[in-house]
Amino acid sequence: MTGISAGTTAGTSVDGAGPAPMDRPYIVGASFRTADARIRDRLFVEPPAQPEFLAACRDAGLTQLVSLSTCDRVELIGTSTDPERASGTAERRLRSRLEGMSVPESTFYRLYDVDAVAHVFRIASALDSQMIGESQILGQLKDAVQVASDAGMIQGELDRLMQTSFALAKRVRSTTRIGEGAVSAAAAAVKVAQDLHGTMARCRALLIGLGETGGLIAEQFQRAGIGVLDLTGPSRRTEREAARRGLTYQDYEKLDRALAHSDIVITAAGRGRYLLDSDSVTKALEARRSKPILLIDAGIPLDIDPAVDTLPDAFLYTMEDIERLAEKGQLDRKAEAAEAAAMVDSALIDWRRSQAEREGVPGLIALREQFDRLREDVLNRHPSADAAEATRLLVNRILHEPSETLRAIASEGGAADLRDTITVNRVLERLFALRIQDERSDTE
Repeated sequence: MTGISAGTTAGTSVDGAGPAPMDRPYIVGASFRTADARIRDRLFVEPPAQPEFLAACRDAGLTQLVSLSTCDRVELIGTSTDPERASGTAERRLRSRLEGMSVPESTFYRLYDVDAVAHVFRIASALDSQMIGESQILGQLKDAVQVASDAGMIQGELDRLMQTSFALAKRVRSTTRIGEGAVSAAAAAVKVAQDLHGTMARCRALLIGLGETGGLIAEQFQRAGIGVLDLTGPSRRTEREAARRGLTYQDYEKLDRALAHSDIVITAAGRGRYLLDSDSVTKALEARRSKPILLIDAGIPLDIDPAVDTLPDAFLYTMEDIERLAEKGQLDRKAEAAEAAAMVDSALIDWRRSQAEREGVPGLIALREQFDRLREDVLNRHPSADAAEATRLLVNRILHEPSETLRAIASEGGAADLRDTITVNRVLERLFALRIQDERSDTE
């Protein structure tokens, strides 16, 4: 067997000497919990560079490996018959990307066995993200698995772990509301717009001013697929900024016309006076034949006269309103996260049970092979023995080594040996449906 791991599963070793050791999962990584953005940026492996990075890891002996790089984390998820050694190699590969940087020892973490499995389950279910319930992580994990598959670096235990994680994440998404509700101000603004107007592709939005918060909200609308996004404002830089951002410039002198064509208006000027008042919005609504307008005031101080909110078909939200919606979304997701975490715990129990069953298979194979060898030896030594004699001899041969071992344990008589004897008896009772009598209890 070459490399640190070769995708071993339960069965007989390559040389036939006995059961092959099973691959065990491990994780080495750094996340937003242990590393700042500066370190994570250096560790990040761009998608086009992933195949080359995995090839270097394989050359270092890591034959079963998934490389996950996101804004939140950079992790190497693998399986190996020697995970402690493999994780050391994996960490050295990551540290090599930080050459010349001074990083705290606590930057990297290592997880093994059930802790590693639980971590992957939580990642896939978006429970370990900075934004609980975010939808991108599952797609990012699937992409990472596909790259590993293309490189021939995922099979056996590692593939089973990933497919189990995907199935769990799907159940979490379908049975909880962990991905619902906006958790940022910008996302909350888009959610309000979708509730009012439906799909964003048919909507036109107007950004008035160059304030940072308004710009962030406008970017969120672009990501949501807004049909048209216009930019206008009193600043001389507005037309230049529209060209730089790829937006449609509207002449501020013709603001009334732009308002009449806009389903969504975001203000971010903060000029100290109202840019929009009841009169200007009323004219826009009349031109729109009372088709509603959503107005989001991101100006500091406010850009829109609060009286606008009293107009029919004018829906005015300040940043305070939007942030309140985002806070509610965060609380809702945290409540759903408790249910999702319970599902992860249940899946982990199932994984451990399945793992225990698979770990028992090599022992059963070895036991059967040993019994077959003893049977052949008895038949070779006593070719003329009848069935009764042959089975008696076989039973004696099978029980010889266990009997000698049990006598040796019992003869030493220490407390630890007594516990060993009791444990062996309990195991024998369960394996062979026995009722073992404790002679000490009969004489006491």
